Amino acid sequence: MPTNEKKELEQLREEVQQLRDEVQMLRENNKKLIEGSEQLVARNMMLSEKMDIYYDVRARVEWLKELVRRHRELMAQADLRDDEELLAIIEARIEEDNIPLPPEFGLREVADLVGVTQTRIVDLYRKKTIYHTVDKYLDYLRLLRALRLLKDKPLYGIEAVAEEAGFNSVRTLQRKIQEAIGITPGQFRDISNPEEI
Repeated sequence: MPTNEKKELEQLREEVQQLRDEVQMLRENNKKLIEGSEQLVARNMMLSEKMDIYYDVRARVEWLKELVRRHRELMAQADLRDDEELLAIIEARIEEDNIPLPPEFGLREVADLVGVTQTRIVDLYRKKTIYHTVDKYLDYLRLLRALRLLKDKPLYGIEAVAEEAGFNSVRTLQRKIQEAIGITPGQFRDISNPEEI
């Protein structure tokens, strides 16, 4: 084989090896690009999910803001009611509907019941009633319920009467009845049901 041909053959081999090295390098770069693309897709998916959550939370916050705004409007409108009308509504809701009056039922619950602010209820009772406070009014209602139960349910024990009327203890019931009418619950029951004696 002539030397020229050998040189050309050797040169071609070198060029082929160079091309193989370049192909290998391109494959490695391609692999890195694919891995990078996969990471970018995963990151974009995560960001997309976060954006969805963000917009969902934002929509909920806007909905809650609107709900609070409407509630404030309703409270403001309710606060504009005539005093006598509001007292009649409270009386109807509590007394006529016979709403349970557990010991924890107080100012907040009355305000929520009729849809007005607590300040409105405090002012109303201070200025327009003989009770002067919601708590005194509720105690009066509890006392009336207890007296009614003592009279109408002679088999009820004093503890059951206290619980059903909304007093937190028998002692509180006894004290309230003693303060109001000067006798004990047992004495009231005896007077109310003379045929039982």
